[in-house]
Amino acid sequence: MAAPTLRPLGIGEILDVSLKIAWHNLGTLIRIVLLVVGPAQVLIAIVNVSAIPDYRVRAGYFGSSSSGRVTENDVWTYAAASLAALVITFLASQFATGACFRAIAETYLGRSTGWRSSVGFAARRFHSILWIVILGSILTVLATFLCVIPGIYLGVAFAVALPVLMSEGQKGSKALGRSRALIRGRWWKTAILLLVAGLLAKILSSVASGAIAALSTVGGDEPVVVFFVAAVAGTAGALVSTPFSAAYHTVLYFDLRVRKEAFDLQLLASRLGIEPPPGWQPPPEPAPPPSSQPPFWPPPPGWTPEEQ
Repeated sequence: MAAPTLRPLGIGEILDVSLKIAWHNLGTLIRIVLLVVGPAQVLIAIVNVSAIPDYRVRAGYFGSSSSGRVTENDVWTYAAASLAALVITFLASQFATGACFRAIAETYLGRSTGWRSSVGFAARRFHSILWIVILGSILTVLATFLCVIPGIYLGVAFAVALPVLMSEGQKGSKALGRSRALIRGRWWKTAILLLVAGLLAKILSSVASGAIAALSTVGGDEPVVVFFVAAVAGTAGALVSTPFSAAYHTVLYFDLRVRKEAFDLQLLASRLGIEPPPGWQPPPEPAPPPSSQPPFWPPPPGWTPEEQ
């Protein structure tokens, strides 16, 4: 694949590129999600069937109890099953997202990749992925408790921490700090992009999972059928949302680097076999042409108007 021509992108362009790159790599991304999320959803279904064997759609979780009342043991069993399902979903989601990040980043930079290498790459960094997500979530929640606005700020500022890990190898607080530095100065535009893209991903995921979940209404009230249809529906939703989410976060990450670090020039140099020297920084933006008007008021010390 040829090296891409990178340039700063608008919000609409980032969404468009994200959809196209996810579609272009659909086979690889589907394999990743099916390999990770599919078994996790089946495991969740098994846990639910074991914990709530008498579940009926019309009766609810406890409405079909043979004794006609809910015992304390029923409540604790259901709570344990729900917690186990939450943990399994979280772990599978982060693993699949990390692998999708890797696959999309490699493709975006014009390199060939496959689902096996992406899954292996994510597996070797899985502990770092979890640490970044957990640390970022803790800081965001704490900031939200102190005041809602700082929590919202950090939630956006940490948006590209995972691409930083997968592309640069920075871990933990360094990845979070790097993400915040990249987004600094473009927080509002990043927030708008995340809001629009997140809503689009949610809509697409809901349509995909809802279409499958509708089958539970024709499958009867059998708990095994109900929970396994739910597993298939959850997998279908993840097949849509996970690749797209990884795509727009990755494209956003490279767009920020192009804007702030002339990453397009670095990429071109590496393609030509020219490595920039250690500590290389992109050249500063050229100064505006001299003018007879001061650049701001009051004029800086030593400023004199241009001679006519």
